[in-house]
Amino acid sequence: MAKRFLSLLNERRDDYKKWLPIYCIAVREYIYFNMQGFNHLRFKIDNTPRNPKEAMYKLGLLPLVRPAIHEATVVKKYERRIAPLGGSRKIVLKEMEYWTVESIVGKKNTRVRVVLRRVVGGEHIHFWSVMKLGENQKTPLLEE
Repeated sequence: MAKRFLSLLNERRDDYKKWLPIYCIAVREYIYFNMQGFNHLRFKIDNTPRNPKEAMYKLGLLPLVRPAIHEATVVKKYERRIAPLGGSRKIVLKEMEYWTVESIVGKKNTRVRVVLRRVVGGEHIHFWSVMKLGENQKTPLLEE
């Protein structure tokens, strides 16, 4: 499993680094793809590693992210709150904005939720997270 995980991680990272911003009709702005979003697929907000199965699941959904953002026409949820700005051992709290958008995409018509994020006062909205939704699943609170 470790070898498969590292292979998937490296493949997805190499691909992700080439992603250009994409316009999202739902938020009426371009969405950027920085390493904070990619790293959040592997690490929780407190910088602890996700379970490898969960990380592989999220990395597996990555090819659906751009189409889901592009196809989304409405914001399912918007939230503004104080949250840690991850990436280091030093905890920095910032006011953040979060948007969730949903789309049905891919060859299997997969219902996907994408979380977008921006530091309040920051310039760009960026990709933050992705998850697959069941057919009857309601929109819960934003996931960490």
